[in-house]
Amino acid sequence: MKKSILAISERKEVLKEIRKELLKYYEVITFNNLLDGLDMLRESDFDIVLLDQYLTWFNFADAKKKLNGVGKEFVTIGLVDEETEEILEELNKAKIYSYALKPVKGEEMVKLIKPALENVENIKKYKKLKEKVSELEEQKEIVGQSSKVKEVKGKIEKMASTDLPILITGEAGVGKTLVAREIYKKSDRRRKDYITINCGTMTSENLERELFGYDRGAFSGAISSKKGVLEELDGGTLFLDEIAGIESKIQSKILRVIEYGEYKKVGGTRSKRTDVRFIVSTDKDLREEVEKGKFRKDLYHRLTGFKVEVPPLRERKEDIPLLANYFINGIAKDLNKSIPVLSGEVMKYLMEYSFPGNIRELRNMLERMIILSDDKIIGIENLPLEIKMKSDTVENKTVTGLGPLKEILEKEIFSLDEVEKVVIAMALQRTRWNKQETAKILGIGRTTLYEKIRKYKLDDK
Repeated sequence: MKKSILAISERKEVLKEIRKELLKYYEVITFNNLLDGLDMLRESDFDIVLLDQYLTWFNFADAKKKLNGVGKEFVTIGLVDEETEEILEELNKAKIYSYALKPVKGEEMVKLIKPALENVENIKKYKKLKEKVSELEEQKEIVGQSSKVKEVKGKIEKMASTDLPILITGEAGVGKTLVAREIYKKSDRRRKDYITINCGTMTSENLERELFGYDRGAFSGAISSKKGVLEELDGGTLFLDEIAGIESKIQSKILRVIEYGEYKKVGGTRSKRTDVRFIVSTDKDLREEVEKGKFRKDLYHRLTGFKVEVPPLRERKEDIPLLANYFINGIAKDLNKSIPVLSGEVMKYLMEYSFPGNIRELRNMLERMIILSDDKIIGIENLPLEIKMKSDTVENKTVTGLGPLKEILEKEIFSLDEVEKVVIAMALQRTRWNKQETAKILGIGRTTLYEKIRKYKLDDK
């Protein structure tokens, strides 16, 4: 079965050219405007989208955003008249997979499209397997033996027995949701319901209606009354994630519930009572938010009486082996695969990496490595490139084509050409051979960069 290509261009001669050159290789559907092309993309599946640079009202970034909004898996290839610095920058910003110069040539396009199709298949495979491990999205228990984790566990034990509100702070991905659920599981309210609401993903209007409910006629479309979470959850525990994002009006209403157990429905006039235990979290500094006038001082003081600060993974690196083993076992079991082992070199990289995405990043990284590897031992070849590039130690760094950085630095190099060769190779590696970005880093023109690459035969490496 031929692979499907959707081509979008407002120039009829370009579409005619695409059909002529590619129809013998692929099934090609063409449209002369973006919006019609989007409708077709919603109705049918395509592996490749060819996108001409000339679209009325849309540049590459805008068009790509529209295409991505359809929510399907495909690869976009830009069609351009010439390879200018401005066009390359625009393609890079739009995150276009690749580009081809017009006029379109069949054999050249096939060479470009073939790896793109392989990329699509890998994405689809990964997405399909990702669905199988969706239940691993949340860590089931707090794993770790570091002093910082023990401190968090100790606070959970002490705070669980109270009915007072609790504030959980920490960077994104550290496990604040897990800490909140652990507090609930150890509390006297564990036999009652527990509900999580992510305040950062809801509009203020929807959040207010969800929390407090509303009376009939409270707003356009309110044809009947509706109970809110606070009424449904009476006696239970409510976890408000990303509380720093809610507006002052709702903060005031939440404070009243905490203080007096009272609230009013949206559009309502009668006060209602509820008994709900609040646990809230944020990755922002609430004190700074108070100083900026974005968070109420009275609510801030009410929430900070009991506070749990969850440490980032970089401050508890001794827990990485335990966490890695925990996630590997769970992921492998869910995928019905034999449990792999991380090589010592891989663990060294993990221990040296700073993990800006914290535990969530570690879990996702291991998940991807297990899905894409069939080996019993996961080696450094399975590590994501960003880990290799951002490792903190010289020993872990390798310059593509030149060898380990440690060995390079230990050589007695007195030739300026040799120094220049190493610097250019390292810059190319850092940008994943994006020559435009490399030229910017080095402060030289792209033509000069191409000459240096040829001179030092770096492209042969």
